[in-house]
Amino acid sequence: MEKLRVFLFQQNEHSDLLRYTVRTIRHRYLTWKRDKVLYHLGPREMSALIVLFGTLSTSAPGRPPNNIFARRHRIDMPETDFAAHWDLVVGIYRDKRRLRYPLLVSDHYWLMRARLAGYLDHVNLGHAQAEPWLSSAKHCYRAIRHSSPHHDLHLPWFQALLTSPSEDNLRDFATHISYLLSRFGRIDPRIRDLFFRFILSQPHVASSSKAELLATITKRVTDQGNLSSSQSLPASSTSVLGLTVALERAVFEDCSAGDSSSTLDNVFRWAKATTGRIFTIPVNSEYAYATVDLSWNCLVLLALVRTRSSAWSGESADVSHDPVQRAAVMEWQTVCILAALENILGPAHFSASETLAVEVIEGFSGVLRRLWRDWTAINASTRPLYVARIICASFLKLGGALKDKVLVDAIREHCVSAQLWSFQERDSRSLAGLQALATEQLFAALACDTFFERALVDLVVCTTDMDILRGAVDTAVTRHSRSDPEHAQELLAWASSRGITPSAKVIARVGRALARDGVSSYLDRYITHPLLSAEQRGQVMAAYLEMFTTHGRRFMEPWTVVNLSRDIILLLTQTQNPKPLLDSLQPALLVLIREGYASKTVTIVEAIAKKLQSTIPQAFYTQLLDALLRHRQFKLARYMLTRSIDVYPDMARRWTAKAFFLFARGGASRLAAGLSRSDPVRGPLRLAATALSQSRWTRKRVMASTFGLSAGYSTRTDPDTARRTIRLLVLSGRTHAAKKLYERVCQQESAEIRTACGNTILHGVVHNGRRSRGQRARALAYTLRILMEKYAFLPDQVTANIMVKTLLLGHDMDIQKARALFDAVIRMGYPTGAVTHVEEGSGDRATQAVFNTEPDRPSVGGVEIPLLASPLMYVRHVRPLYKTFIKAFYGLGDADAARRVVGILKELEGQNMRRLVEGRDWIVGGTR
Repeated sequence: MEKLRVFLFQQNEHSDLLRYTVRTIRHRYLTWKRDKVLYHLGPREMSALIVLFGTLSTSAPGRPPNNIFARRHRIDMPETDFAAHWDLVVGIYRDKRRLRYPLLVSDHYWLMRARLAGYLDHVNLGHAQAEPWLSSAKHCYRAIRHSSPHHDLHLPWFQALLTSPSEDNLRDFATHISYLLSRFGRIDPRIRDLFFRFILSQPHVASSSKAELLATITKRVTDQGNLSSSQSLPASSTSVLGLTVALERAVFEDCSAGDSSSTLDNVFRWAKATTGRIFTIPVNSEYAYATVDLSWNCLVLLALVRTRSSAWSGESADVSHDPVQRAAVMEWQTVCILAALENILGPAHFSASETLAVEVIEGFSGVLRRLWRDWTAINASTRPLYVARIICASFLKLGGALKDKVLVDAIREHCVSAQLWSFQERDSRSLAGLQALATEQLFAALACDTFFERALVDLVVCTTDMDILRGAVDTAVTRHSRSDPEHAQELLAWASSRGITPSAKVIARVGRALARDGVSSYLDRYITHPLLSAEQRGQVMAAYLEMFTTHGRRFMEPWTVVNLSRDIILLLTQTQNPKPLLDSLQPALLVLIREGYASKTVTIVEAIAKKLQSTIPQAFYTQLLDALLRHRQFKLARYMLTRSIDVYPDMARRWTAKAFFLFARGGASRLAAGLSRSDPVRGPLRLAATALSQSRWTRKRVMASTFGLSAGYSTRTDPDTARRTIRLLVLSGRTHAAKKLYERVCQQESAEIRTACGNTILHGVVHNGRRSRGQRARALAYTLRILMEKYAFLPDQVTANIMVKTLLLGHDMDIQKARALFDAVIRMGYPTGAVTHVEEGSGDRATQAVFNTEPDRPSVGGVEIPLLASPLMYVRHVRPLYKTFIKAFYGLGDADAARRVVGILKELEGQNMRRLVEGRDWIVGGTR
């Protein structure tokens, strides 16, 4: 037990000595219970066990539990233990109660969670089976609901009630919400949100529940004192949404008295007064029932706004007979409906007239006009000036979004007649809301297609304060920049011509918006704008470079970026933080390489490196080298490799190896050979070359490792190394290096080795994929002449086969030519299967043609195929060539000729089946 106590209350999260599993704790607990020694566990330990198992049942492994009743210390237990253990919670609770230990709030809470989990498991099985679980949870909740207003305590119970919204559950929900409203001064926002959703999802709440809730709210709003100005509104406090927040807090928050000199305090006082008038329900009056429905509908409107919902079904209430309450209700409804309309239209409400149907726009306009008429008809003597300005600003915003010019003009005239523009210069409170009103009036006029100068004149008639005018112009330009950047630029020009210069921040924002809209013709104007700071010009340039990186030449010509490179470098030196601009410039430089401006790009990079040596990151040099190599700018890549290594010497080995490999693969053999002698490549390259020369080569080998193979062939005679090295060089495309090595081979090796190596070079020339078929034949003839004239190359049967194969691969080969070539091969001494005996040393050749074509001596590029007196082997010489003919005949569509050649092979193999099975070769022609 002592170890379990230490485990339950340990604070060391990394203790490996005190680690338990649920199975171990369960076994020990049941053992102690069976042995009747549970009394040795105190109430504190049993509560800790309840908390532990409750936390495991409601949390996930690796995530700290977000619950005030959960275990505070880290739970070091297996992931499989994080599962439901409600049976242990219930069992330990009962044992603690049986031992007459005092029960804590956490004990009741976790028992309530266990009962609610059982209720949710049985709710689909019927009311009779689920009700006992909910009833038990209700007793637990009643025991602890007074202890804390925290949402962790109340939300599980309320959510369970709404899971199966029966009449009894809804009544209990309203009763317990009423209790919270009467018990605690502030209701948690999560509980408010659930209450609002309850109002919207249950349109037919019982009248008794409505009356109970509204009575509690009435008592609550009438008992509150003055609202404190320390209460803050969200960032949207200068909009009608901020007024709905104030109304919500007047209902659900209790504040102490504050200073009445604050604008926000006046807003809260207005909200408190409006709320008090709405929720004042007469007890003994014939209009009490209608007042309940009217107040309830006000809560519904607030719920629609605060939950951003747009769907609700219910019945409208009668108009209040009390003029004071009727005015308050109209104020409440106006604020909530305006906020709901702004929520429905969404952030893009500035273009609502372009996205919505005509019928929808007309419907919204009708609602807005009627709301305006009703709101202006009520007494405004108790309404703060700030609130009136904010409401009128919201009307203007929505009227402009719907392009209702009649409504916008009526609002503008009302603002003048109601003296909403009046203010005292020394009183900052009188200026509150003026900026929002001016902004919305100007933007609404522009949205209704009023010319800018006319809209500005109308605004100047209302106010001449330059800060307010500049703020209105800035906001109007900013909003237009989101949908029509070019029109926003025109607004900038018009405002500047009328002496209202927009702020530099707005000018830079329009420049960035133009770039994102795909307009690149105004870049010079913003790069040289006198009002923009270096940082702001850098932001505009970064936006243009990002668009160039994404769209390339479709957005802006590459030479434009090249011509602006001096300005960009100057901005990099002038800004305090050049990193954002440099981050945008780097990928743009890579695009310049792709567009064919590699040389200019290298010049720009060198200039930047000269100005900002410690700014260009190592990763960019890597990307720059990759881009140059990928676009085959090998000389520039070699130049930049040297410059990059000077800046980052520790990357020399990696960069040199990469450049060497891509040089070799791209055909820049001289640059690759030069790098192969450098220190970063020399050692690994020689090891790789030696390993390749001593192993079987496959195409998966790295071709670049062939550099340095020539060094592996020493001055001593080494036929195997010679053949393998030349083969590797040829197959990797390095024919020139193979010829150089062949010159050394001819000086040291025998004639047989020289012929074999020469055939390897000829075979590589034929299979060079970079040449066309005609080029292969000419290259083979040229190479054969060079080998015979310069190195005394002696052709053999393999050489003849290579020349025949080259003819078969020619682009002008047809059926007749292929048959004639096969007959020519037969006349050269190749067997047909019919001739079985050739006298030794006679030199006789078979002359019986298979296809009876005219005799002709074939040649490749002017070089005739030689007639050789060397032995003609079946497996080595005949079978490979005949298989090539079979493939060629099928490729030309001559199946009959292909079948005849197949028959010849079968006849030859049938005559020497024993040798074929034993894997031995045999002579079928030539000199034995």
